[in-house]
Amino acid sequence: VERFIEAQPTDVDEVLFNALLDTCCRLKDLTRLEAIAKRMRELDVTPSPVTLGILVKTYGQAGDAQKVLQVWSDMDVQRRNANAKTYGCMIDACVKCGHLDKAVEIFVDMKKEGEHKNTILYTTLIKGYGLEKDLPKALELFHEMATEGVPYNTITYNSILEACVKCNDLDVAEGLVEE
Repeated sequence: VERFIEAQPTDVDEVLFNALLDTCCRLKDLTRLEAIAKRMRELDVTPSPVTLGILVKTYGQAGDAQKVLQVWSDMDVQRRNANAKTYGCMIDACVKCGHLDKAVEIFVDMKKEGEHKNTILYTTLIKGYGLEKDLPKALELFHEMATEGVPYNTITYNSILEACVKCNDLDVAEGLVEE
């Protein structure tokens, strides 16, 4: 594919670049990812919200908080047109990089727009609060899901139970198991 891009640069688009970037993400090949993103810029191929999601996901998996926040800041146009999946990538990247505060800030902004009713978004934040050993906040979000009509899934239950265990509150965990 890289040879195709070099041979026929006028025939490439952001979909092809996103496929390449996503492959680099899955391979955890940051060097190639950055080279491909640079080539995308050189060819004036406009990145999409999907591109933004792939980049923050990749840098989040690598634990590079600075790059996550930089890409999020630099790609303002893509951010404004992003869907819940792209926002989910960013929230997850922030949690993985230890920036729960930024993840919560993004989620609060989504709430203002009424775009927050998503199981994955809630579950990711519950996981984040568990990592920070803040069980009251994790439980608050867990109960808010029911209030907001957001369904639980097995990952939600795993995340809230894991938060209870990390916080050494087995009584709460037992109560949740009984639910």
